[in-house]
Amino acid sequence: MSDRVIVGVGVGPGDPGLLTVRAVEALRTAGAVLAPAARREGESLALSIARPHLPEGCAVRTAHFPMSEDPGALSAAWDAAAATLLRLADDGAPAVFITLGDAMLYSTWSYVLAALRRADPAADVRTIPGVTAMSACAAAAGRPLAEGREPLLVWPDEPPTDAAGLLSFAPNVVFMKAGRHLEDLARLADETGAEAVAVTRASQAGARVTDDLRARAGERDYFTTVLMQRTGRGPRGTVQTRGEARR
Repeated sequence: MSDRVIVGVGVGPGDPGLLTVRAVEALRTAGAVLAPAARREGESLALSIARPHLPEGCAVRTAHFPMSEDPGALSAAWDAAAATLLRLADDGAPAVFITLGDAMLYSTWSYVLAALRRADPAADVRTIPGVTAMSACAAAAGRPLAEGREPLLVWPDEPPTDAAGLLSFAPNVVFMKAGRHLEDLARLADETGAEAVAVTRASQAGARVTDDLRARAGERDYFTTVLMQRTGRGPRGTVQTRGEARR
């Protein structure tokens, strides 16, 4: 193993108070931090969360990750971020990559991690988990994500045309990045009789919670999550089997 130490840190959903103790420890000992930004020279929410814990003299860099589905552009951005982290780690202190939420759930870090392993298999690469956005949303809404033996299904982007099938498969569904789809999800809740709540910017300033999805449909906020639960699930923490549902 080489002397290069690189740490991927999940900084949580927005509230600096939701940083884990381990995350704060990693930030306080960082020699350099690389933060993702959707636009070149753009602001980084992850950096605003982490900055109060960075030591004096810590080098701060941002990496541009295009909002694109072009595999070539994305791969180039991941490889560039990995190369930057390896270069920063050459100075002797740990280089930290920060990412919103949890570092291993729909996170840019997972792609950068793979790029690091390709570029330097001997590097000491570590990951520190963080509080997920869906956990913060459930706390804000006062609704559990799932109970007992219930399954939980997480849908990461645009709902499918047969989204009702998701609720037939699992009684609890989390729709992430739902800001552009609130009208469709409101219609889904109406058609299926499911309970739905939309949480925007959970744990951040200006956080909003509503069960009137249509009222927020015009906002199209990227940081909106919808928690949907099928009604008639049976006693708390249980799921009816197909046979039980027919009785």
